[in-house]
This record gives sequence, C-alpha cells and structure tokens, in this order.
Amino acid sequence: MMKKLYKFSAIAAVLMSASLASCNHEEADIFDQNAAHRTEEARKMYKEILLDKGGKWQMEYFTTEEEHGYVYLFTFRNDGTVTISGNNEYITKLTNIDSNVPSYGSETSMWTILSDNGPVLSFNSYNTIFHLFATPEDIPGTERDEQGYGHSGDYEFDLMKFSNDTLYLEGKKNGAEIIMTRIAPETDDKTYLNEVVALADSFFNAKVPAVYVNLPGGYRHVVLDGATQLPKFYPETGDYITEYVGRNAIITHDGFTLGKPLTLRDSIDGNDYTIQHFIRQKDGSLLCTDDNRITITADALNKVVGDERLLWRVNAADCKGELGTAFAGLNTGFKAYNGSSLVHFNIGLNVLNNTKSPYTMVVRIKTKRGSYLNMSVPYTVEYIGKDEIKFVLGEMDSNMKTFIDKVPAFKTMMNKLASSTFKCSSNSLIAPVNMVLTDSSDASSALGISIQ
Repeated sequence: MMKKLYKFSAIAAVLMSASLASCNHEEADIFDQNAAHRTEEARKMYKEILLDKGGKWQMEYFTTEEEHGYVYLFTFRNDGTVTISGNNEYITKLTNIDSNVPSYGSETSMWTILSDNGPVLSFNSYNTIFHLFATPEDIPGTERDEQGYGHSGDYEFDLMKFSNDTLYLEGKKNGAEIIMTRIAPETDDKTYLNEVVALADSFFNAKVPAVYVNLPGGYRHVVLDGATQLPKFYPETGDYITEYVGRNAIITHDGFTLGKPLTLRDSIDGNDYTIQHFIRQKDGSLLCTDDNRITITADALNKVVGDERLLWRVNAADCKGELGTAFAGLNTGFKAYNGSSLVHFNIGLNVLNNTKSPYTMVVRIKTKRGSYLNMSVPYTVEYIGKDEIKFVLGEMDSNMKTFIDKVPAFKTMMNKLASSTFKCSSNSLIAPVNMVLTDSSDASSALGISIQ
C-alpha cells in the first residue's frame, strides 16, 4: 500500500501536461511550488476532468480477486452531487434477499476530491447503490460468513493517471485497480446497464458447451464459466483438474476484461501469450487488444452443429427457398394425410435413445386424437473445412417410412437433408445459439436452427 503514496510525485509531470492539455488548460510550471500546492493543483485538475464533457463516466469496479467486477455509471455535477447507477444482483438483494437476478438501481449522493499524498476521489456521503460493496456486513446469498469485512470494496480512490478519456484509479483501502472511461452525456443509464447485463449471454451462453481462447500458433485453451465473470482456463489437450487457472473478470458495454493479466502457453509454436482486455467484434467474437491476434470464440461452426451434446430445433421463420417451402408444407401435408399437425423438427442429440447413433432427426406430430407420435432417423456427420457439414442419414424408423411416402413435402425435405452439403453461419462466433444451414449448391435454400 505504501508504494502508491510515492507514485504521484514520480509521475506528476506526465499527468499534469497530458491532463491539462485535454481539459484545454494552459500548461503551468508548478514544480517550483511546494508539494502541498502541487497536490492542490492536481486536485483541481482532476475535478475539472471529471466534470468536463458532461461529467458522465463508466467505472469498471472491482473489490477483490475472488469477486467479479461490476459496471457502474457516474454523473458528476459541479454542486458536489453525483448520480450513481448500477445493475447487479446485490442491488436486487437490498429489497429481495433471496433473488440472484440483477436489477437496476440509481441514487444521488455527494462526491469530492481530497488531498492526501495526492488527489483522492471520495464518495463521501452514503450511496445505497454503491457503498453496499464497502460496508463490512455479511454478504447475502453466500455460504461464508463475511461479517466484519463484507465485499471489501472501496469508496475512495487514489487518482493515478488520466489518458485518452480514461482515468486510472487505485482503491484507497484495499488497492484494487479501477478504470473509469468517459461516456456520452446523453447516455441513458438504465438502457446502457440493461444492455451490459444482456451481454453476459451473448458472450458466454450456457447453451454453448465449449468456448476457446485461440492463440496465434493455432493452440487453444478452453474457457469455462465465462458468464459468471469468474472464468477458468485450461489447455485444450490438458487436464482441467490439475491445470486450470482462474481469474475474476468484468463484462462491459464494449467487451470483456480480466482483473489481472493471464499468460497462456501455445503448445504448437511454443510461445507464451498474455491476455487481459477483449473487445467485441461485429462477428460476435472477442478480440484481445493486448495482442490483436488472439480471439475468444466457440468451436468451428460446423462442429457446433455436430456437437453430440446439443439438440437443435428447426425454426420456420428462418427457413427459405426450397427447404423453406418444404418445411412450410409439412404441416399442410400432415393434416391432409390424417389430420395430424407438426409439433417440432429436431436435429442432434439422440433424446429418444432408440439407436446407437448419438444423433437423430426427430419429427414430432400431434395426431387428430390428441396423442403424439415421433418419427426419427439416425445419422452421422461429415465435416468439410470449418463451416460446412453433411448429414449421412441411416435407416428411418417405421413411422417415418409410413409418413414420408404420404406427405410429398416431407419426402422433399428429407431427401434434401440427405443429399446436400450445408454451410453453417451465425451472427455470433462466440455464442452461436442460432444458426443458418445454407445449401452449399443453392444459396437461396436454407434452414434456420436454434439450440434447445
């Protein structure tokens, strides 16, 4: 803790010139003044930085290395008030101790910048939404007794550096490294924070069984529990029990950040790579900005479709062309044949356990009498490259054999599935819970599928 008390004087020249320029101040020669006066000048400077350009900031707030980070928004005002907004499960527990669902909260309190061996940002009146992490009370919903220290979070922060609309802070009591980034003053706090919460599923969706850090040499490390923001990493060909390394992390509006850097070995090129900061890309993947080559994605898309653990369902709204017409004709055909109706068409995990194959295509219908009937065919898969897949169908069961000769659209669809190679695509390479299978020989024909 004592180290940080001396950082200010060592870096003050850099801070003053960079920060004063960014706030449109004239640079001043303040180093002929005493330390107390320099600290006072820095205090004023940081106050103006926080109030500048609308005074709205995002904080990536960490308590300890055992707890994930939390996004908070701050709107600073010149009258000494600040509105603090958050969206997390502990805000929920203020009114519903049994709930673990994040909820939004916002409250206005006071702030100031103190002088104490350097400038200190202090939230000096109690804010229910924010100070809950600094109160020494038992944390609700955990098995441990934290009475006396709580989350061990800070509410006062040494102001260490300002650069490119980013403030670097350090918790005054517990030393956590904190980043604050300026955001647009017109940002609606609730909308912004709701979007952050939703990103947990779009980055690390529980329905996708495997996500990987892809290193430049071609080796991969498995990422587990990313949605909890307490991810675990281990080598793809290694042993989870003996080799995993954990980190706390935070999901922000723009990406994913580890609380501390992590070094991973690429067993193919023999090099070590250090990761910490990731930015969301248009394809849904996460790009490591520490390296600009390392990404986090799910497996190759065709292998996600062919994952034996997954069950996919065909979505009528996402089907098109010849396959779309055939799928749309199933319900009409079943009704015309015997008054039955389509319930669903599933692909993947053999939930019926009626064959030795890990995969089955199952068509479930509801009969005119109200009972249900399953028709199934086992299959295997062939992978072509990283995005194409072919279904090799086995022998249909007796129910499917009966219906396929009576319903033309059904026969068309099954023949197309058996004879085509499909290109797999998704709007997210990290959470491909929705996929489009496009006929490689006819781009106008496709099936839309979703993980169940």
